[in-house]
Amino acid sequence: MEYYAQDELFNKHDLDNLQLKNTAVALGVFDAMHLGHLEIIDDVVKYAKENGLKSVVYMFRNIPKSVITNTDIKNVNLFKKRLHILYERGVDIVVAERFTSEYMKMEYADFIKTYLVEKFDAKYVCAGFNYHFGYKGLGNTESLKELCGKYGIKVHIAECKALEKPVSSTLLRKLIASGEMEEAAKYLGRQFSVTRKVEHGENIGHKLGFPTANIQLPDFHVVPKFGVYITKAKVGGKWYKAITNVGGKPTVGTNKPCIETYMLDFENDIYGEEIEIEFYHYLRPISKFENIEALKKQLAQDKESARVYFNEK
Repeated sequence: MEYYAQDELFNKHDLDNLQLKNTAVALGVFDAMHLGHLEIIDDVVKYAKENGLKSVVYMFRNIPKSVITNTDIKNVNLFKKRLHILYERGVDIVVAERFTSEYMKMEYADFIKTYLVEKFDAKYVCAGFNYHFGYKGLGNTESLKELCGKYGIKVHIAECKALEKPVSSTLLRKLIASGEMEEAAKYLGRQFSVTRKVEHGENIGHKLGFPTANIQLPDFHVVPKFGVYITKAKVGGKWYKAITNVGGKPTVGTNKPCIETYMLDFENDIYGEEIEIEFYHYLRPISKFENIEALKKQLAQDKESARVYFNEK
C-alpha cells in the first residue's frame, strides 16, 4: 500500500507534487473507521478491481471539526491503526491531508479540480450521504455529482445504513466514553481496541499476584469510562483472555489514570513490546477496598468472570 502525506510516516511519498493515474477515490474523514466508513472504502476497492483502476482513500491525519470549531475532539483510532485497517481492506493508495485553517479556505469547486481531476485523475468517486467539503462545507453530494459529471467522473453516494441508527464517529466517542463496548462494536464492525507499547508501572499488580501490562494513551485519544473491563490482549501475534483496569488504583493510594491489563495464563516479561487490547464488556466500577486481601479476592473474581464470559460466547 502506498502512502502520501506532508509528514514522515511509513512509506511516505510527497503530497504536494502528487500525480496519480486512473483512480477510484473514497472521500471522507475516516477517523473512526466505522461500518459507514468501511462501506465507502469497500465500494471503492471493489469498483477499482473490477475496472482496472487504483483504489485511493483520501482522508485527514487530524479531525477537521476540531480545527473548524477550535475544540478538542478525541480520536477513536490512532493513525497507525487506521492505516492498518485500510491495508487489510485491500486499499492501494492512502492520501492523508492535514486539515489546517489554510486548507479549509479552499472552495469546493477548486477541490474537485485540484484533487480529483489533477492530482488523482479520478474516474470514480464514492462518498457518504452526509458528505460536505470545501469552504464552510458548502460542497455537498449534489454539488459533488454535478461538478464531477462535468469532468466525466462517475459518483456513487453510499447510504451507510448498516444498522438501525445512523453511524457516526461522534456516537462512537460517546459509547466508548460511557463504557458501552458491546454497542460500540456493533457500529465499528469489530471490538474497540488500543495498541501501545508496554511501559514500566509501579509493580503493584505483580506484588498482588496479578502482574499487569501498563500502557498510556495520548491526550488526543478517547479514553474508555473508568472501570474494570473484560478484554483480550494480543502479544507476539497471540491473543489472551484478560481483564483491564482503566483509571486509578485507590486501594493502594494512587489515582494516576492508566490502562493496566492482566492476561490470563500468561507470565512473560513484555516491557517495551507492543500490545493490542480489545474491549468486550464493562465489568464493574473502580472501587476502594478495605485492605489488600479484599482487593485480591475481587481480582480473582474478575479473572473468573473473564473466563466465564469467553466460554459462554
